[in-house]
Amino acid sequence: MAKDDCNCPPEGAPEWLVTYGDMMTLLLCFFVILVSLSEIKKEDQYRAVVEAVQKAFGMKGGGGAMPTQDNPEMSLIPRLDEVQLQRKKEKEHSNADDPGIEGREREVTKVREGQKFAVGGRITFEPGSSDLTPLAKRGLKVVAKEIKGNNTKIELTGHAARREISVNSPYSDLWALSFARAKAVMDFLTSEEVGIRPERIRLVANAENEPVKQKVYGWAQLQPNRRVEIYVIEALVSDFDRAETE
Repeated sequence: MAKDDCNCPPEGAPEWLVTYGDMMTLLLCFFVILVSLSEIKKEDQYRAVVEAVQKAFGMKGGGGAMPTQDNPEMSLIPRLDEVQLQRKKEKEHSNADDPGIEGREREVTKVREGQKFAVGGRITFEPGSSDLTPLAKRGLKVVAKEIKGNNTKIELTGHAARREISVNSPYSDLWALSFARAKAVMDFLTSEEVGIRPERIRLVANAENEPVKQKVYGWAQLQPNRRVEIYVIEALVSDFDRAETE
């Protein structure tokens, strides 16, 4: 047989195989982009990648794009999202030059407590004393029936009158005396006889601040200032027991 009569295929790969290989490469790159986008957690980084992809596919404006009603560049929603993201980022930065005092805990949790309501009357004390009188104990038992069984926080605020600390007083100042009075009320409310859970109670000492009676000097007239006030706060115990999130 003559050499010219051979029907052998041309050398090299067929043309369709090159096109097929290019398409498979582009498809692989497309899936790589999808996987990369799914791994981005921050919104600003995600938006930057999306804008880069849009620009690569010719969705950015300029001389090569015709303005239409559905042009992504003319859409209001992306612009509002961008403004909201920018506002959010601005809130995370402080304008203060001083970085502040660094503590061991990097995060601070603030519980919005809401309002607080006074419960019962004033629990009064004798001058310079933090001992509960029999009348005060009877009043506390009545109050305990109203607040027992709930999970709201209870605030006990201790107060003192001027010139209550004598030379022989066991208390160093009016702060210690007012705290001791609040502590005495807490001890009674959390006793087995009454049964209020200790974790519900918060103690506050005010010393001679916030007096009920002013410009009075007799011990009998100053009695309303020697007191403990009971408040129920619009906050639950669980609000203060939340685990720290990192």
